[in-house]
Amino acid sequence: MRDIDPTILAQIAKGAYANTLLLLFDLPEGLFGFWNGYGTLTVNSIPYVGAGSLIEISQFNLGTDLSASPMTVNLRAVPETELSPDLLATIDSYAYKNRPAHLSLCWFDPVTGAVVTVIQWWQGYIDLVTHEETIGGEYVLVAHLEPMSLDHSRLGYRMRSDADQKLIDPADRFFEHAAITATQNIPYGRAADGTSADQVGAADVGNLLRSM
Repeated sequence: MRDIDPTILAQIAKGAYANTLLLLFDLPEGLFGFWNGYGTLTVNSIPYVGAGSLIEISQFNLGTDLSASPMTVNLRAVPETELSPDLLATIDSYAYKNRPAHLSLCWFDPVTGAVVTVIQWWQGYIDLVTHEETIGGEYVLVAHLEPMSLDHSRLGYRMRSDADQKLIDPADRFFEHAAITATQNIPYGRAADGTSADQVGAADVGNLLRSM
């Protein structure tokens, strides 16, 4: 969790700063950012296109448990603007499936527009993008997002290794000395050839401990 300077926290509590939501899609073709204001807001060298009231983000769960909390984002197109129907429709030509999506809360000075601090609020993946178009009416792009916490409930054939963890953070050594055996069967009773399972079991336990 990121620490915020106490002075900034005090100013936020007093209402001295305005806040807005930042939505960022990280695609192989580039970074695509949107915010619910007007004009272009640049944060950490990333331009966020202002969508104003044209962007709608569904309510999502911020619970402390590991339950999945998907959400949807609606982007309404406006002809002759940066959010034209033709532009939004090009999303289908991008490799968006399972790409990272980030939702952050940004505080900025309402007078100068200078960004004071940004906190990541939600992160996940793009699952599906659909289009809702009314003949002679509006065009809406709907992005269906799955939370990163969904990974905690997925079952697979392998366990995360030290190499996997280093892809996230090269300095993270949490799994460096962790065992990677997902399941270990310990025989119990007597084998068909009459061998005592206690002897076999002891050998298996010894081998298991030496591999850890």
